[in-house]
Amino acid sequence: MTTMRATFTLCCALLTVARMAWADGGAIQFQGDTGAFRATLFTQPPILHAGLIDVTLLLQDRSNLNPLLDAKVIFDLTPQESNDVQQTQWMPPACAMNKTVDPTNIPAKLGHGENRLLYGNVVQIPASGHWKLKVTIHRGAETAEIATLLNVAQAPLPPLAYWHLFLFAPAGILGFVLHQIARGQRTKRISTAFDTPP
Repeated sequence: MTTMRATFTLCCALLTVARMAWADGGAIQFQGDTGAFRATLFTQPPILHAGLIDVTLLLQDRSNLNPLLDAKVIFDLTPQESNDVQQTQWMPPACAMNKTVDPTNIPAKLGHGENRLLYGNVVQIPASGHWKLKVTIHRGAETAEIATLLNVAQAPLPPLAYWHLFLFAPAGILGFVLHQIARGQRTKRISTAFDTPP
């Protein structure tokens, strides 16, 4: 029973570490003041590849740094090299490869992800290269814009994009084998204890 508890504890610890590794945030792409706002722009994953990326924005009042939760935020992506957009690249999921995606005028939703103070959305970048990310902020009569340049690498090959999913089957088999070995040793000890004369 002790081995079973140890295995269960190890699995819980690994799941906790994985959960912490995928927490909110990401790489800061822009931080500064624009109009009456203080804006911090994040992207996840930190190293950007063609495909799906998570873009989030923390919007604060410039004077007191209180978070602002009543604004309208729009994301716009435009390529800086026209030839890169024409290249067809593999991107996960493969079924979205031939779908034409317009990376402009994407509304950001408040409470995107676990952090309820962030505006965000998942954006699909169709090709590698340099992309200009413009964020338009509307709040009441105030409007402001920020822009930053994103360096996007080529999409990883399918085995590299999904390698972590292939670990589940070997981990399950290894756990089962270890459990059977521990169970067999325990049964052997118990039978030996009963067979030994007093």
